[in-house]
Amino acid sequence: MTLDHHLGFTRNPFTKKSSEQELDFLDKIFYEPNYYQALMDGLANGDSQFIIGQRGHGKSSVINKLLEDLEQKNLFIIKVDRFDSIPLKKNETALIKLILKHIVTKLSSYLYNNRKAVKKLSKFEKEKLALFHRLFYGTLSKTEYKDVYNCYHKVKAKNIIIRLANKIGVKTANTVTSAVISMGADAVRNSLGLPSSDSKNLHKDYFGEFKEIDFSKINIDKANFSKESLKHILDDTLEIVKKVGFQNTVILFDKIDEFQELNQDITQIVNFTKEIVSDTELLMNSNLAMGFSLWSELKSELGGKVRFDKFGNIDVRWVAKDLMPLINKRINYFSVTKKLTLDQLVTNETERNDLIRLANKSPRDLITALAEIYQDQSNTNQIVNCFDSQCIHRGLISFCSSYDYDSIFPLSVKAGKGKEIWAMIKRLLTMQLTRFTVKQLNDTFGQGTAQSEGQIKIMENYKLIREDDILGLNNEVYYEVIDPKVEYLIKHAITSIEK
Repeated sequence: MTLDHHLGFTRNPFTKKSSEQELDFLDKIFYEPNYYQALMDGLANGDSQFIIGQRGHGKSSVINKLLEDLEQKNLFIIKVDRFDSIPLKKNETALIKLILKHIVTKLSSYLYNNRKAVKKLSKFEKEKLALFHRLFYGTLSKTEYKDVYNCYHKVKAKNIIIRLANKIGVKTANTVTSAVISMGADAVRNSLGLPSSDSKNLHKDYFGEFKEIDFSKINIDKANFSKESLKHILDDTLEIVKKVGFQNTVILFDKIDEFQELNQDITQIVNFTKEIVSDTELLMNSNLAMGFSLWSELKSELGGKVRFDKFGNIDVRWVAKDLMPLINKRINYFSVTKKLTLDQLVTNETERNDLIRLANKSPRDLITALAEIYQDQSNTNQIVNCFDSQCIHRGLISFCSSYDYDSIFPLSVKAGKGKEIWAMIKRLLTMQLTRFTVKQLNDTFGQGTAQSEGQIKIMENYKLIREDDILGLNNEVYYEVIDPKVEYLIKHAITSIEK
């Protein structure tokens, strides 16, 4: 029998650490934080919101739960979390185009399955929608199609895609297993009974006087349309969304600060986000609410550019007392009896307190630490109904030693020119002191005071240490280690770790 069985689980509850891997049962394990209802109500009422928090504190879980819950309020919900085609700066027009692509594509899937809604549009509105299809509807990957269809209809994407493919004459041997499903804008437009999009007068409404241009071949990503023109199209698209039966539109931006091209560099992230998050006119559009999931560190950097005072500003950081009920909800879901709790897995109160403290208010870190303990316990091949103390100890040491420390801080001048956090941790482990002076740092590494003070400044910026309020003999200044993982390693005589 497996460890899952002996502990009373249907399967290991700690293997998945991101909300994207848990979408099928997110509503069963989501522990609603105190701010959640206020956040949801604000977006539902058309108020843009900023969701601020550090990595691992559940911003993506909140976004994914909002996506599900707001849909029940007859709102048109879009999640934007891929930015591969977006320039790294001066990019607001590109982001508005991306929003329009998401809206137009999702709207077409909704209208295909709710044909009567098309009849609510006037002839002129249908012409507008046909033009928007021409400009913004594009080929999507299989995964993106599944996201679009399943979000609204809770059905298998395969059947809908096949029906649509058959309707519009797409001839592929195995449509749903193709890497890309190619359904052109014209075919989709025709399947919805929309008119031609060749009206030159309609084009002029948005783009002014143009020389002869073939709009059927235009590449919207490369077209040099003004921000004003795109906002005009966005306004009219949002009106169409309301006309076909939705109360309002909500755009949720997630992982915008984790875009790989930004390299976790705070300056690049600020440049990437500042245009759209500082566009007060866009954020206050009465037909649109926008939710932005952002790193905590960005708030101060964007403070002079973004009117945080005008919009909802939700801090998603957890407090330690909430981690127990949060993890218990997950443990309950995966247990056979639906009654297991952390107390039954980690029976020693001191060990439970160590676990919660090392998680440092991060749900992801708590799950990761438990995964390490689970793996160590599994390796023993013992028949147990709770985690063994030695396995807990080894699991926590492994968690602290292998932790991805530099992922929790964006690269910035404040923290140092490079990723120096590992070098600073290794110095603290070498000293084997949780409370030390500049002189002790000097003596351990045979260096001068100026160099030690510079290293202490970096450690403080990384929140590894802080100046102790209590002075030593002769008013000597002490510094104490405050990162719980580093402190745990020191207290258990771990002198080095490898990145």
